[in-house]
Amino acid sequence: MADTFAGGRFGEGMSKVKPGMKHTKEMTRRLVDIESKGRLSSREISALGNEPVLLREYLGSSITNTFSELMFRLTYERYDEKKAEYLWHLITDHRESLKRILGRDMGMLVAALDYLSNISKDITNPKIMDDIRIEETAKMATRDTLTGLYLRGVFDFMLDRLILEHAKLGRPMCLFLIDLDDFKIINDRHGHQRGDLVLQESAALLTKNCRCTDILSRFGGEELAVILPETTLKVAIKLADRLRRGFLQHFTDEDLHVTISIGISSINGTEETTGMEMVRQADKALYKAKDGGKNRVEKYP
Repeated sequence: MADTFAGGRFGEGMSKVKPGMKHTKEMTRRLVDIESKGRLSSREISALGNEPVLLREYLGSSITNTFSELMFRLTYERYDEKKAEYLWHLITDHRESLKRILGRDMGMLVAALDYLSNISKDITNPKIMDDIRIEETAKMATRDTLTGLYLRGVFDFMLDRLILEHAKLGRPMCLFLIDLDDFKIINDRHGHQRGDLVLQESAALLTKNCRCTDILSRFGGEELAVILPETTLKVAIKLADRLRRGFLQHFTDEDLHVTISIGISSINGTEETTGMEMVRQADKALYKAKDGGKNRVEKYP
């Protein structure tokens, strides 16, 4: 296979690398090995994401639309160079977040699919051809099939892990437990298929109104949960109320009036606690919101 890429042979543009940048035989060998592929594998793209020096060398070659080519090789979606570079950095950060949360590196392919499909919504029908079985297995293992949110087991693991990290660093963190008010009435009146659609729309609203650093989960049934890393209680209350108002603005059909109640628990980074205890506290706050008339935000204590 010819060692061509982006309209030029690999060696033609090496003179364009910034002056003073060190070239080693090993670096050149690795770049030639990468360039000689007809399509970079996710492992090779992950290698570029792992090593800034190698990435800089790669960017310094004759390739003109480097990030857009990298994104295309990951997703088979075309982006202009500015958008591609922007997404590349977001996906790199998301990959690191997944690595901290799950305790293992899922690679650039899974990070790209997860971010672009479930967070930014830049792609709705990914046409990834490389390592697709790995991506499907990872998604099935971590995501609820109806809502696309993280499964309860993943949520529990993430929560315990993040509590330990935040306690070690002395940073605040909050947790939302969210209940769709009177969801049983929706199912009884409109049927379970419509109820499933409401759950899917609710997950989409949650994704839209939360931050990319927040961890979104289907806690169980019509209950959803959000872990808010490095977030004070004051900020969390504002975010929760924005989310509550987002549901009011979205579900405007008089025949299908959907509201949510939110219970909030928090740690300030100094006290010792567990995931189970944070859930218990958020659940008590949620009960207070429901008992207070629903469509409310309450904090613990």
